[in-house]
Amino acid sequence: MPIKKNSYVVIYTRYSSDLQSAKSCVDQEREIRDSLSRIEIDHSDAIVIYDEAESGTKVLRDQFARIEAMMSAGEIDILVVDDQSRLSRADNAFGFITDLVYAGGRFISTGEGIDTNQTGWELRVKVMELHNSTTIRELGRRVRRGQLGRVFSHLSAGDFTYGYESFFINPEQALETRGPKPERGIRVNEAEAVWIRRIFDWFNRGRSISWIAEELTRQQAPKGHRRQSKRWKPMHVREKLDNAKYVGQWTWGKTRSIRNSQGKKKQVPVKKELQVVDKRDELRIIDDATWQKAEARLKYLKDVYGTKPGHKRRGPKIHHTALYPDGLLPGLIFCAGCGARMWQASSGERDYLGCPNRGKDDDGCSQTTRVPMAKAEAVLLEFLARLLTSWPEWLDAALMAMRYRIQEVATETPQSLAYDERQLREVESQIANLVDALADGRSKGTAVRDRLDQEEQRAEHLRKKIDVARKLIAAPVELPDDAWISEQLGDLTLLLRNGGYEASLFLREILGRVEADQVIAPGKKRGYARLRFRLNLPELVKATLREASSHSSLQSVLENVGLDASSEEFILDLGGPTPMDHWAPKITELRARGVKWKEIVEITGLDLNRAYRSWKRFVDAQGDDGIDNVAGRDDGAEEED
Repeated sequence: MPIKKNSYVVIYTRYSSDLQSAKSCVDQEREIRDSLSRIEIDHSDAIVIYDEAESGTKVLRDQFARIEAMMSAGEIDILVVDDQSRLSRADNAFGFITDLVYAGGRFISTGEGIDTNQTGWELRVKVMELHNSTTIRELGRRVRRGQLGRVFSHLSAGDFTYGYESFFINPEQALETRGPKPERGIRVNEAEAVWIRRIFDWFNRGRSISWIAEELTRQQAPKGHRRQSKRWKPMHVREKLDNAKYVGQWTWGKTRSIRNSQGKKKQVPVKKELQVVDKRDELRIIDDATWQKAEARLKYLKDVYGTKPGHKRRGPKIHHTALYPDGLLPGLIFCAGCGARMWQASSGERDYLGCPNRGKDDDGCSQTTRVPMAKAEAVLLEFLARLLTSWPEWLDAALMAMRYRIQEVATETPQSLAYDERQLREVESQIANLVDALADGRSKGTAVRDRLDQEEQRAEHLRKKIDVARKLIAAPVELPDDAWISEQLGDLTLLLRNGGYEASLFLREILGRVEADQVIAPGKKRGYARLRFRLNLPELVKATLREASSHSSLQSVLENVGLDASSEEFILDLGGPTPMDHWAPKITELRARGVKWKEIVEITGLDLNRAYRSWKRFVDAQGDDGIDNVAGRDDGAEEED
């Protein structure tokens, strides 16, 4: 038959995945050419287009896009496929073929006898479109059904994650080329599980998710069988910290795939009642205590840095150095003059902390003295190490107050538990009403959503209180004796003296805030820094008990037992007055009594020039006009330049 100028017979073939034979496209082409010969269509110059390992549910296929471009340009006279599903298994086949006919082309499906030159082709195309799209959905349902059966049998359904591997239940059956697909089980992959344990350990010790990702990359930790890049990203670490499979809780079917009319796929949540939760303790990698600590920290980070519903900010964020310190002191020390967090700077080979508001304008901070970091770290750590091992009276008082408060809470617990349970039921009822109002459209706007957010936070707080109360009733707890606590304080002392990241976190727990003031002798412009701080006694007690595995029930109680207590204020000077500063007031007193300079030199041990300069600087600062004019005196004192 004649072919229009600049238009072609196009043979299109496709197979779906790389698990199928690569010869499929060749086989389809052969069948198509035989059929075209029978109906006397010349195919000797036909353009043959293969789509290899491409799903028919996808519209965005490279070779399919080529066909669309040719169709738009009017370059297709006849488009031929072996069957319509090769063209598309999506719900767009009828629309595409209609557009082809509109552009002057012709469509033939040789295996199904469809030809748009025949009357009634529309019905046949539409029926096959429905059949093909339904078949692929039914195939997905059957695959899901088979996977569910494997889940119930504790077999692999392809849902194992990093830290696990699949294996053949019967290795001999796996060697057979015929018969049913061999069954696979799941087991812990120790080569990867060791990294999971490190991730949780680092995170629970206060390391940031970003730091963990960088450290995994630096140590060249394997990324698993599904990832090609060797670089770890924070999102990969975050996924693992929140994966309950590591504590043996395998939830299957949390999402399902859906497609739009163009074949684009996405995952959507499945209702909880349709999900399958399988408890598999033999696959546990992380213990409950480690998991709960990590979950609590994740929730805390979400509360600090996350957003409320509607992507609204929760409020001022905590400075990053408060959670992830860059060193022992940065982010911990504040200016006593203006209250600003002091910034780190360098001068030569020395690092300092200085006030960021110094010298900005007339209203800027007057504090000019900087805190030498190396000296401040050494003095502060040594002071705290000696303090913790000395068992001061205020620590003994704090422990007594904590013991008394725990006993008091234990006595009040049954009554407060009943009250909190009633409150929780009321709050949950309020939440259900608000959710219903939003779902059926009776309430709109941000006010209801804000109220829902408040009630959910209140419910979470009540659940936490109820959980602590039930634990306290089931197993009353007491603080360990003084000897045990003293031993733990010794360990914390060693931690401080060793320094490092964990010492930085510990300082922020027990200190919270250190203020730096300046001490400047009269008449001088510079002086030395003075640190002021108090110890947060409840946090110190919690830190002391943190590693107590035999007292693990204390942790949840201590987190919810309030105690307002702090130590006395401590003052650490990072320097002191010079001999000239020390003797200046005394020299002024001696001069007022008429003592000669020669005698002053003997008393102070200063040379004549330094004695004179210290005296002059002091009296100038006091506003005295009666400075001795020593020029020409036999005292021999030199005037200051």
